[in-house]
Amino acid sequence: MRRRLVLGALVAAPAVARAQAEWPGTRPVRIIHPAVAGGPGDIYTRMMADYFGRTLGGTFVVENRAGATGSLGTGVAAQAPADGWTLLVNSNTAHVVGPLVLRDLSFDPVRNFTAVAAMYRYGMMLIINPKIPAKTTAEFVAWARAQPRGTTMASVGIGSVGHLMAERLRQKADFPAVHVPYRGGPPAMVAVTTGEADWIIDNIGNSGPLLRDGKVRGLGLTGAERAKQMPEIPTLAEEGYPGLLEEVWFGVWAPAGTPRPVVEKLNAATNAWLALPEVKARMDAGAHIAMPGTPADMDRFWAEDRARWTTLVREVGVRLE
Repeated sequence: MRRRLVLGALVAAPAVARAQAEWPGTRPVRIIHPAVAGGPGDIYTRMMADYFGRTLGGTFVVENRAGATGSLGTGVAAQAPADGWTLLVNSNTAHVVGPLVLRDLSFDPVRNFTAVAAMYRYGMMLIINPKIPAKTTAEFVAWARAQPRGTTMASVGIGSVGHLMAERLRQKADFPAVHVPYRGGPPAMVAVTTGEADWIIDNIGNSGPLLRDGKVRGLGLTGAERAKQMPEIPTLAEEGYPGLLEEVWFGVWAPAGTPRPVVEKLNAATNAWLALPEVKARMDAGAHIAMPGTPADMDRFWAEDRARWTTLVREVGVRLE
């Protein structure tokens, strides 16, 4: 038995070394993004893929695998070989929240993935249809409580971070709401602009142009601080609803067991990309905060975020079959 194990290790070692030496080589590197095309996460992923191609060599191809609030594409990445030719750009919606609220997932994010590099984070905003007669969170809550049929609450999907944050706010403020999930941010925001839905908790990147055009109204932000892009909008804590500190964040992962030299190269390239002036400008415009650091830094943040969301999911009581 020992002889066979040693022989296996001797055979595998040259193959791993060869893969590291060739990477990325002439094979295209697949970057799975488990969301629809066109959103901020997709745009950043494509910008980063282009930068990787120019600085690391080879071709980096973005593959959108939307479905099940990001869990579909994440499952595909989890089953890929750990050779560096498949990566995942994901948010904590599928990588942290999904496993807490969804049953029978095909992957375990901690066991099946290794952290490569954190990308950016952002708070969320309580956004309402502008025809609702409310200019503050307190006024909106009073209006919502007075609706005989309750309110309609949009989200980008069942079990998404926006869904859970909205449910937590609804419970804290004690007003009725019917949850209406949509397939992604754009259709959910359209529903709020048209009045098909009354309100949503979503990010400034999706809602910024609509806010500026008066098609929706922002009332309060999750997180601990105001966004410098919209300093007039208070935090929900300032509005009398403390504890809504959870944020959305994105990062780069690879299948567990991916060669460490590949992970280190990708981490350095991601940090360099985050430092580019055009990336900084786009993130500033979207109220997104860059998260440069090491894979170990990302691992620590990832663990802390799992603890935060575990508490929120327990309080809200959402569990999907």
